[in-house]
Amino acid sequence: MNKQEFMAHMEQAYDTSAIKPESIFMFNMLQFEFNYDDEAKTCTITCPVTDIMYNPAGIVHGGIFTFLADTAMGHLNFRLKDVPYVSLELKTSFFKATKSGKLIATSRYKKDGYKISFMEADVRNEEGELLCTTSGTFYRYDK
Repeated sequence: MNKQEFMAHMEQAYDTSAIKPESIFMFNMLQFEFNYDDEAKTCTITCPVTDIMYNPAGIVHGGIFTFLADTAMGHLNFRLKDVPYVSLELKTSFFKATKSGKLIATSRYKKDGYKISFMEADVRNEEGELLCTTSGTFYRYDK
């Protein structure tokens, strides 16, 4: 993407952003597409790999993988719970690097509790290869 296309994309991401699920600026900027399976209790987020995700080695930064996994787990909670849950702890194990294609994160519950939920999300490429796994502990945030 050239500079003009990049700036147009940033403006569009900003103009369509809102502080609500699936609409914050970062999700728009990274082109997240959300899909849910309520019966299986999963959330899948798909996005293209772009150069704004790269670390200095020219591959997707590990923080992007963790952000994507955290978002998939958090949105599964937003979808199925009556109040927000916030991340208490995240642990990501990386298995394979990538610099092109698509990222596909799918989250699920390991143990679903009332105050605490234990979750997991896998990030794969479009060929189904496992890039990383993130485990997360989420806390019920009663305002």
